[in-house]
Amino acid sequence: MKHFNKILALVLALVMTVSLLVVPSFAAEAQDDPYASLKEGTGYVAIGDSYTRGYGASDHWEDQNFLIDEYGNFDCRNVDGSYPNRIAEAFGLYAPNDIRDTSAKMWPLAHNGVSVAYMLDLLGIDDDYRDNDYTYQDEAMLGRYATDLQYFGDPLSYTIDGQSTYGQTGEIMSARDMVKDASLITVSVGQCDVFYKVMMYGLGTLDLSTTERARASIKNLVSLIHRDFDYWKGAYPLLLDFIKENNPDAKVVLVGTMNPIQDVILSHDLAIRIGNTINIIMDLMNAYMKQCALKYGYMFVDISDIETPPVAKKMSFDDIGALEGTTEYSLVAHPTQKGYKQIADKIITAIKQDLAKDSSGCLKKAEIHFAEIVDRFKEAFFRILHYLFGVVVD
Repeated sequence: MKHFNKILALVLALVMTVSLLVVPSFAAEAQDDPYASLKEGTGYVAIGDSYTRGYGASDHWEDQNFLIDEYGNFDCRNVDGSYPNRIAEAFGLYAPNDIRDTSAKMWPLAHNGVSVAYMLDLLGIDDDYRDNDYTYQDEAMLGRYATDLQYFGDPLSYTIDGQSTYGQTGEIMSARDMVKDASLITVSVGQCDVFYKVMMYGLGTLDLSTTERARASIKNLVSLIHRDFDYWKGAYPLLLDFIKENNPDAKVVLVGTMNPIQDVILSHDLAIRIGNTINIIMDLMNAYMKQCALKYGYMFVDISDIETPPVAKKMSFDDIGALEGTTEYSLVAHPTQKGYKQIADKIITAIKQDLAKDSSGCLKKAEIHFAEIVDRFKEAFFRILHYLFGVVVD
């Protein structure tokens, strides 16, 4: 009996030794590049508006943006200081400056003014959210969409006139394929759906000449914000449905929204901090995004507390309405350079935590797998002993 126990002990020791060598080999392989999973397929796709594009994120951000509604001479996908660029650097994702370099592992599907409906149309998602009173009525937005179709259009993309050569085939890549094959996706759309449209079309109706007219104007602005919030709330999950159905394995981060003008006053004559009333809608938007993150199994990152430009504290809605050019607007209605870094840090932390969960889960599965092997081997060995020698081992 002792002889058999020694044999059993030796065999089991051999099995355990092999398992101890093999399990660490899995761990070592994973540690060679802990971010390898983020580089598969098209890598990182950042969906969003000017917050994602990085307006005001660096001292020379304008030179790196799409110029005159074209990709200009820069053909750039990198804006220094933008949160997608910082994320790419943190995870070793290749992010060249030429949009035509398809070996990239970071793709920003982002422009100023991008709404959910805009992105739904570019991806060719069949829905009722055409945003006809916005994207297809504004000359700048229309030109920007045409350019996106030229580079990233898909036969299913919504074409401008129904017969446009845009959207037949993207010169660079299909936006649908880009999203379907991504390993990491950040989604930051909603600010423009709710607030940019109101600023574009609602501020022009602001009349503060009398108390009565001021009340009526404010009431109108509030009703417009609520209308556009409901519109966004209906369209937003359609984008998430597309991602979930077509790319269920992607790591997806839903980026919340923030209020850079919460200290803005109504007018210099009526120093009422009307900007902070927007916080109510911002809170509702963030709550809904968080709810969606739970529903779809995505990560949610709250950016409501990031740094915003102090200049807004001295401004009124009239001042904002009088801003000219993207430079002035970017320095008021967007995060500061530090704010963009704060956004990136929050997203990077969330992704690292999610990767850590995946890693510990893989190691745990490996441990369970080898424990099962050992148990099966023991069972087989006992059966052999019983068959050959009639020995029963407890």
